[in-house]
Amino acid sequence: MKNLIFKAFINFSFWTALSRIFGFVRDVLIAASLGAGPLSDAFFVAFKLPNMFRRLVAEGALVQSFLPTFTYIEKTQSKQQSEEFASNVQSIILFYILIFIILAEIFMSYIIFGLAPGFIKNTEAFETAVFFARATIIYLPMLSLIAIWGSVLQSSGKFMPSAATPIILNISLIIASILILTLKQSDFIIALSVPLAGILQLIFLFYFIKKQNIFLKIVIPKKTFDYHGVWKKFLPAAFGAGVLQVNLLVDTILASIVGASSISYLYYADRLSQLPLGIIGVALGTALLPNLSKAETSNEIIFIRENIEKSLVVGFMFSIPSCFAFLAIPEILIEGIYARGAFEKTDIYNVSIALSAYGLGIPAFISIKIFQSSFFAMHNTLTPFRISIFSVTINIVLSILLMQKFGFYGIALATSIASYLTLICYFILLNSKQRVSFNIMKPLIILLFLGFCFYFILFELLSIFKNLNLILSLILLIFISMIIWFSAMIVFRFIKINSIKNIFIIR
Repeated sequence: MKNLIFKAFINFSFWTALSRIFGFVRDVLIAASLGAGPLSDAFFVAFKLPNMFRRLVAEGALVQSFLPTFTYIEKTQSKQQSEEFASNVQSIILFYILIFIILAEIFMSYIIFGLAPGFIKNTEAFETAVFFARATIIYLPMLSLIAIWGSVLQSSGKFMPSAATPIILNISLIIASILILTLKQSDFIIALSVPLAGILQLIFLFYFIKKQNIFLKIVIPKKTFDYHGVWKKFLPAAFGAGVLQVNLLVDTILASIVGASSISYLYYADRLSQLPLGIIGVALGTALLPNLSKAETSNEIIFIRENIEKSLVVGFMFSIPSCFAFLAIPEILIEGIYARGAFEKTDIYNVSIALSAYGLGIPAFISIKIFQSSFFAMHNTLTPFRISIFSVTINIVLSILLMQKFGFYGIALATSIASYLTLICYFILLNSKQRVSFNIMKPLIILLFLGFCFYFILFELLSIFKNLNLILSLILLIFISMIIWFSAMIVFRFIKINSIKNIFIIR
């Protein structure tokens, strides 16, 4: 089972990394076509609903509450009963989502006001956001099916399809941005590209569902015990698994009050900071969940603890250098990625300081994903829910305090601080349940020391490459720094070069 977790992690990481590459191309083109102003603010607010729903559902609540129960039914009963269970879940979720969409279309202006109250000062941005949101929200029922179908495939050990589906959304947005830039098409096309991508994603997943001989139907839901179990877990899981997304939503709401373009600054910074979270945090959490669920059924505590601790060390190995890189060279990263078209020098500076604030919290963001999988594998959604309430409360208080002095930078910084406090809560509770121990402290201290050294190395490399072309210097900086970091990992024996299957070890 250990090998299965590792293979699943590598598989999911690869496709997630590929998706994020397409995502960066998407963001570069959106930045070039929309810039960082009222129009981009309007689109990002409108896109917030489906994007947050995707992160909560496809990467969070639905998977976390549905998958352990589906795995349990399949293991203890039969494949037919697990498929019947999945059909019931997807049917009831579709029913509620369709009701929500009808109400949202009617009251969309009130929803946008709730997401961005500061827009009330800018009539054009407000009306454009409402217009965009009415198109993008059609994506929600498709997302629910994508989450269910992807979870079923993950239970069968097929991680590639669900990891690859975001690529389709990114390609759709890329094409829309190109049409706006080259053919001067209406900006509204970028909003229409979102539900179009949803249709294509369903077709893509349907192929793999059929290939696995899995039959899921839209039915009149049956009120079975197992179904009720998922529904009762879903709402606390939604809040627990999506605490970062809830905090980012808080950031958006408060940013609309701070001033023009603040939403865009935080969005672009969040997109870059989400790269290590998606490739490492989500990948580790996704790979762990089905295997930990099976281990919990057999009460294999030692196996669970070992794999959570190893996953944490893997997470620290990637998150710590990412954190220090975002602190050391945020401006050159933003300039190299986004500085095109309507994206101006002021935008570069403002996005870079927001990135440094979000970057500070990356180790916490990733570790939380790993800890959450342990609780969800135990069918415990209430504890993550309670921790998340604490996290969001702290984030709101800190954001309000810090934004008064630091503006949008203070909002991003508050999110990172709140995440570390959340991480401490998870560690204490899991330690009490013997799912994690203080064994991780020694490798963490070593990695933090190496991270500080890495921070100063980046400055030296930056001074060496400062006279080169921006893109060339950025490529060299990333390539050489990666070689240096992974060489250090080999020297300090975090990476075993003689065994790929056991590449990560705890000292």
